[in-house]
Amino acid sequence: MKYSYLLLTMLTACTSTVSAQQPVTTPTPEEVIITPTNRLKGKDSTLRQQVVEWSRKELVSKDYQHVKAHPSAAWFPGAVKPGAEHITRTLHIDHKQVNKSDWAVIRKLESGAPSEATLYTTGLYAAPGEVVEFTIPANMTNGMVTVQIGAHSDDLGYWVAGGEDWRRMPEVVKIITLKETTTRIASPFGGLIYISTLPVVNDWSADVTIKGAITAPQFVLGKTTKEEWLQQLKNNKAPWGEMGTDRIILTLPDSVMQQVTDPEKVMKIWDRIIGGIMELAQYPQPVYRPQRMVIDEHMGGGYMHSGYPIMVHHSPSTGMLSANIIVNPEKLLVPSEGGANWGFFHEIGHNMQSSDWSFEGTGEVGCNFFALYCFDRLTGGRNGAHEEVSNKRTMEMMQQYFAKGADFEKWKQDPFLALILFRQLQEGFGWEAFKTFFRNCQTLAKQDPTGSYAKTEEQKRDLWAREFSKIAGRNLAPFFEYWGVPISSSVKEELKSLPGWMPYNVPPLP
Repeated sequence: MKYSYLLLTMLTACTSTVSAQQPVTTPTPEEVIITPTNRLKGKDSTLRQQVVEWSRKELVSKDYQHVKAHPSAAWFPGAVKPGAEHITRTLHIDHKQVNKSDWAVIRKLESGAPSEATLYTTGLYAAPGEVVEFTIPANMTNGMVTVQIGAHSDDLGYWVAGGEDWRRMPEVVKIITLKETTTRIASPFGGLIYISTLPVVNDWSADVTIKGAITAPQFVLGKTTKEEWLQQLKNNKAPWGEMGTDRIILTLPDSVMQQVTDPEKVMKIWDRIIGGIMELAQYPQPVYRPQRMVIDEHMGGGYMHSGYPIMVHHSPSTGMLSANIIVNPEKLLVPSEGGANWGFFHEIGHNMQSSDWSFEGTGEVGCNFFALYCFDRLTGGRNGAHEEVSNKRTMEMMQQYFAKGADFEKWKQDPFLALILFRQLQEGFGWEAFKTFFRNCQTLAKQDPTGSYAKTEEQKRDLWAREFSKIAGRNLAPFFEYWGVPISSSVKEELKSLPGWMPYNVPPLP
């Protein structure tokens, strides 16, 4: 017995030694598995670069016959559930060119990426590595129509994610322009299928036939019933789906969609949120396309970021559970001291910021007009909206700033301090004055497509002082300069006939 034990111990030791001497092999880009629990480290720069290069090559390749499902796709975007039925569906798509007059305004909303191709939801999903066939009319083969497979367009190879450990493959979206009546496409990662076209392209209507995809859940407010939605969830085999209105579309994983038992309530709230933000922005109506919000395990940077789509972190492995708030009416409009709902309003607000009135130092300020407006109009007030707009912090920031003397350079570096200036304008003249200001800027944009009235930083600051003063009927140039924001002598001269204005308690008592 003792001999047997000794022999076993020696064999085990030998095996361990041999095992320990085996060389560690580096996976190839085709076989590397990246998940939240098996991250590709930032220090693995060589492999990371290889993965990026391989992904880019695969995602532009039209050689559909040799595309295979990447092993990482089983985790993200996710595997199609067993038993999924591959279907053929013909969709009629009506594309309407953005109104040319409105475009003069919309193209200035740069954070919202207005020039990006408009995505039309198909309600279909391409499984990783599987071929999907697209058929379009012969008169549409002029390059106007594009297929996009995948919603997660953030590239992890740069910005903040460029230095982080990756929790998913760095690039997963495939985009192919349709130049033949029939085109076959396969993606190693799969994803929701979209038909896309540039917003400035002339009107077109076409039937697009898609063969070989599987059905993905799609709820459209006013069209899909609750019963239909719940049946879709019950039968769902796709890892992603969408819920939408004319104003916003949410792209959600199956795990989150399964929580939504009252889709109408959820989307009515979102429609109201977007409608309120657009009301303050005086955004042209009807909208030329809905805003889009996409949930992502790992994105380019930030907790959320603006754009088309707006990207939102939802990563259970890192404790970021914002998607649970997106579909939860009990939390969505509850003040969270700068939490997810402030973040949603803030990022949608970025999409409404015009380059005409966003001068240096206000990039992270102007978006918060819309966050404050949402709290004022949708939650009953600013209590708990964000600790940096609390009474205590407001007074602290003002006292510290003015005690040292107004300094434009310092003002530009502190978004919540800078926001106080605009909060005082809002408190003094109301939200309607802001709406009028935005309308006036839009009129200027339509009258002067060159934007000559707001090309320089000085012109943008002057725009605020001049236009807001006319709206308020008061000379606001001294108010801006009291805060350290320079206004040109010509505008100060133009406004001097108006009575002056300063908010009460300026400077604040210590």
